[in-house]
Amino acid sequence: MNRFLALGSLLLAATPLASRAGPPPDFAPLAAFIQQTKDATTLPSGTAIAVIKNGKVVYEGYFGYSDIQARTPVTRDTVFYIASATKPFFALNALLQEDAGRLDMRMSLHDMFPEGRFTGIDANAVTVKDLLVHTSGVDNQPLVWATAYSGIHDEHSLLGLVSASYPDEKAARGTFKYTNVGYNILSVWLDRRGPVPWQEQLERSVLRPLGMRRTSASIGKAEAAGWALAKPYSFASARPRQPLPIAKSDATMHAAGGLVSTAPDLAKFLIAELASGQRQAIPRKVIRRSHEPQVALTAKYMDFQRTGYAWGWYTGEYKGRTMLHHFGGFAGFHAHLSFMPDEGIALVVLNNEDVLGAQMTSLIADYVYGSLLGEPDVASTVSRRFDALRTKAAEASPMAARQREAIQARAWALSRPRTEYAGTYSNELSGDMTVHLDEDRGMVIRWGNVQAVATGGEAPDRVRVAFAPNSGDFLDFRTENGVVTAISFERMVFRKSPGEG
Repeated sequence: MNRFLALGSLLLAATPLASRAGPPPDFAPLAAFIQQTKDATTLPSGTAIAVIKNGKVVYEGYFGYSDIQARTPVTRDTVFYIASATKPFFALNALLQEDAGRLDMRMSLHDMFPEGRFTGIDANAVTVKDLLVHTSGVDNQPLVWATAYSGIHDEHSLLGLVSASYPDEKAARGTFKYTNVGYNILSVWLDRRGPVPWQEQLERSVLRPLGMRRTSASIGKAEAAGWALAKPYSFASARPRQPLPIAKSDATMHAAGGLVSTAPDLAKFLIAELASGQRQAIPRKVIRRSHEPQVALTAKYMDFQRTGYAWGWYTGEYKGRTMLHHFGGFAGFHAHLSFMPDEGIALVVLNNEDVLGAQMTSLIADYVYGSLLGEPDVASTVSRRFDALRTKAAEASPMAARQREAIQARAWALSRPRTEYAGTYSNELSGDMTVHLDEDRGMVIRWGNVQAVATGGEAPDRVRVAFAPNSGDFLDFRTENGVVTAISFERMVFRKSPGEG
């Protein structure tokens, strides 16, 4: 899913650790940099920060609003969607299940789903470990779309979707390729095995023992409890101060990206990862195992080198030290979890904005880790980076507007009158996709939890949709003998109901 890549790219020798007994660094300059950036960009979306040193939170910072229109300030109780930062939690639960003798990481895909067809896949070779460390060689975009976006699934359809997995054309088994697929597949097996679904397993094995009282894999639970849920915003949006038109539901809170949490709760998780508490709720041997790299890679995300992947954690060097980290990105949100196990320091950053928030988080990490590691002149260095970010942000807004205009201007190439495309299109495993024309003859396409107004796709009978804001995908209509019969999308075929359109 293409996410305004040009805009994202535009916004883009340490000293020994300071005395462990000394006072924490001064974070007031960092707070000023963050506030100045929000003021300069006129986008007061929220940011929450927690800094951990030696088993304690030494700094918390809360900025902006969880709801801009209502002017609801971000506080330590504000709950953010953390997207793929869920993976370390799910992987840790799996390791705890293994430690208790309830899960074997060597178990094969065939043993998990003996009824599965798995055409083109050696299901006897792919293991649970492969699924968790992204080396399975298995792809399954219909499963990803069902669990993260449309929300159309039940026990029967999920089993069917898993069985319809196919070989990844770009990464054979044993090759690292980051994806949601493995976590989604394992969660289906965990739900079948019971006695409780993976969400409740995670609650019992990790969240409750760590006292994470404002963390959940259920949006419904968060709403029923009256938690202050941050709304999603984007600097790339045509109206940045308006929430993005997408919302998570329980049906789209999945194993690879299905938690909401607060900065203080996530600090508890990282304290456990550092294994620095006198009373450890999670066994240290399991924590240590979760940190062990399972596959080597060479990659970089912003400032962060990635040389390996452990169990739900990227590993690599940052400022000359070993760092483990995982981030989460989704329309309107960006989450950052990182820690240096040898130094006893860690960082949580949560944003309810997906472009500036992601860029600013790298600068926050630069200041926090630089300060904790005793880097000289860190405030001056990071100040210059914030200045550059504000300059680039001013340039990025008109660029994003031009990109939106170019998308809207793309030619349509429909072979039939637009009215003939309206109707309901069905797929046995992926549900119904509906197409209707609004009063301006705009083509509105709805699929479960998501909907989009289509724009021209230029190729014959192709349209572009943004089921996730600031993204772009193409749907292809099929015709037979001059009649619109189906929609093809991501290896799914939705067939039009007879007599419609």
